[in-house]
Amino acid sequence: MTTTKHKIAKLPLIVLALLATAGLLVLLVRDFWPEIQLLLHYNTANRARLITMVQAHGLRDMLFLLLIVGLLNAVPGASNSVICIFAGLCYGPWIGFALNWAGNILGNCVVSALITRLNFSRKFKKNRILDRLMKRDHPEVGLTLGYMVPVIPSILVNYSAVQLKIPKRQHLAMVMIGMLPTSFLYAFGGDAIIRGSYKRIALVVVVIIALILLRKVAIRERRRLADRKG
Repeated sequence: MTTTKHKIAKLPLIVLALLATAGLLVLLVRDFWPEIQLLLHYNTANRARLITMVQAHGLRDMLFLLLIVGLLNAVPGASNSVICIFAGLCYGPWIGFALNWAGNILGNCVVSALITRLNFSRKFKKNRILDRLMKRDHPEVGLTLGYMVPVIPSILVNYSAVQLKIPKRQHLAMVMIGMLPTSFLYAFGGDAIIRGSYKRIALVVVVIIALILLRKVAIRERRRLADRKG
């Protein structure tokens, strides 16, 4: 007699994650309320004071940010880019990067661990992006690029990795490499915003656009090679 795993509905988990995120955001806003008030009346004269106040926050708020990044990464359709930028704004490019990177890795690992227990619609399984990710000649490269590109939902990449039976250690390495560029870019951008460095902000925007274009070029090249083989 065979047994089947009980499938979990995605909606209750998504609602729970969003409620947890909302609660953490309330606590974060409360901790940063003096800085928010200063931002509402921001001018270049109080920039140094604002930087000192913002970057004085400690481990409690670091933990809040890490958890919010992870939760938003795990929720389909949600974006944690604003929070990742805020992490860089608060703690500078390096600590902000560490928070973003750890949070994004945590979110992806939690989702991939739940994939086999979740219900997915037929529409989800027939997603064109999902189809492209799973039918590459070198899926490890495609999935790693999928994690790098902000516009590709991470749940699609995680689902593909589980369906292709990518070993856990290899999958973790792919997540770590894939989440590295945007985790740093958002933190770098946040630090640039608070310091008023428009050149650095422009550089971040250009690199993110380049990552998106790189993904499109890779897809076109794969199609061209497939047409030749056909």
